[in-house]
Amino acid sequence: MTALIAFVAALAAIVAGAVVVNRIRGARAHYLETWAPEVGERILAEDRAADFAVVGRTGQAKVMTFARLRRTHAVMTTSRIVIAVRALASKRHMITYVILLHGDDPPSDDAVRRRGGGLTTTGYITIAARPSQMTVEQDGAKRYLRIVPEPTESAAMIEHCRLYGDDPTAFLEAARSR
Repeated sequence: MTALIAFVAALAAIVAGAVVVNRIRGARAHYLETWAPEVGERILAEDRAADFAVVGRTGQAKVMTFARLRRTHAVMTTSRIVIAVRALASKRHMITYVILLHGDDPPSDDAVRRRGGGLTTTGYITIAARPSQMTVEQDGAKRYLRIVPEPTESAAMIEHCRLYGDDPTAFLEAARSR
């Protein structure tokens, strides 16, 4: 019984510590349901039953595949892709990644930080990518949009991202036509 009480107390201390750190750092959750495009920005494509996976530069398996749980809501606008995952035991979608789309000149780390920051400051990770580097690929019977991020500070250890969807070609065409 003493071990159980100590375990519950340790869990409570971890949660309390996380709450204090989040209050000090100013991190907070952003939800897609309350998100709105910026002035002049318009929605080009949307998938309410997508999946998003990040493939790191190190520690990869020879063959990688990801489950299609259809928990991700992806929205592509004229300047970015917003990735939001349904929170546990909730109907709301928490924004986890914002992928800034740009032309030939990649944005600087400062520009990426200004637009979004990072997980410990704004609550989501911001990376930059070029639509010209995006491709639609196969993972067995599943198709996905392969997004290769620019080597900015926030994406230093990311090889590529996978946006699985029923029609990833629509996202690719929207990204290239913006």
